[in-house]
Amino acid sequence: MAVGMDLHSKMTVVHAVYADNGEVPARHQKFLNDFNREFSEFPSTPKWYKKMASFVEKHECHVLIENSTKTHDVYWFLTNLGVSVTVAQAQDLYRITKSVRKTDKNDAVELAGYLRRRLNGENEFAECYIPSPEWMTKREMCRGLSGEKDYLANTKRKIRSHLLLHGIKLRAEYTDITCDKALRELASFRDPYLMMQIQYAVDARKRISLMERTVEQMFTCHRMYQLIYSIPGFGVLSAAYFTSLIVDIGRFPDRGRFAASSGVVPRMRSSADSNPNCATTHRGDELARYLLMFCVLAHVKHAPDSVVTRMYRRLVANGKKKREALVAAGRKLLTVVFAVLRDDRPYVSDPEELMLSRESEESEREDLGLIDQKEDGQFD
Repeated sequence: MAVGMDLHSKMTVVHAVYADNGEVPARHQKFLNDFNREFSEFPSTPKWYKKMASFVEKHECHVLIENSTKTHDVYWFLTNLGVSVTVAQAQDLYRITKSVRKTDKNDAVELAGYLRRRLNGENEFAECYIPSPEWMTKREMCRGLSGEKDYLANTKRKIRSHLLLHGIKLRAEYTDITCDKALRELASFRDPYLMMQIQYAVDARKRISLMERTVEQMFTCHRMYQLIYSIPGFGVLSAAYFTSLIVDIGRFPDRGRFAASSGVVPRMRSSADSNPNCATTHRGDELARYLLMFCVLAHVKHAPDSVVTRMYRRLVANGKKKREALVAAGRKLLTVVFAVLRDDRPYVSDPEELMLSRESEESEREDLGLIDQKEDGQFD
């Protein structure tokens, strides 16, 4: 049986269909009717999930869930109860996203149909990889750290904007406007708005310092983290986050699939003799693409002889926009990551240059002039 499950925080809507081809045997139809009557809609609680798993215990049951915040918890709960669960990206499920009739019941019916066709050989969607609860915790720590760094970068921009707006001049040009010396000089102006932003910056720095130490402790023993961290441009956060996303490099059969998982490959839209340039797919994790751009900028600055840097400079020299060249170089950098992990060999680089690139990767967050998150990258 193929079961479509539409998850919500309070209620779960379910619909089951016969998965094999051909006419449904009478006894199977009766079981499906009983199942759909009993579990068409129930509270999203462990008690009801256990009850559903118990009901289908002696049957071959496959469940399809649309990826959402609630998915991770339910996926592992049902998997541990012996139920086969598949998770799909919402953007692949066009029968649902483009549906005129948008109801929870209709979504569950469509999910069941998608799964039935998949079990019979039709591949209409990509299956999501669901990490273990331990890896998900590590991933959440990285996301929290990234959020704090964005908050601090935004605070820096507010401080600089206020200085320009009121014509306030500092005695020195500070690379980091929130360093101790800069903050002391800012505090000397006794400006109420600046005093407030100074406090925000101090608090954010403390949180970042604590979270960075925690993330480093969580990942420092992982070989994958060490290998990614050895590549110029990757700092503690970016190396840790990519490690938490990859988990096992063996999941990817080749570098193309690996790059595609981050959404930095072009969409395929060919028809007859037409094969136009398409924007990147933007599939996968948004934060990973965001961090990748910082890594590319730092890598280009501090690894002048690398294949990534040569590609970026060649594209810019040929007239490509810097944003487009960054996206293309990002894909090339991912192939470097794949090669390093596949061969289990650190990236060979000068230790001093490596340290400078890591510091640069952290500072790139302040200047987003080249990185417009709403703009699609283009490829040749």
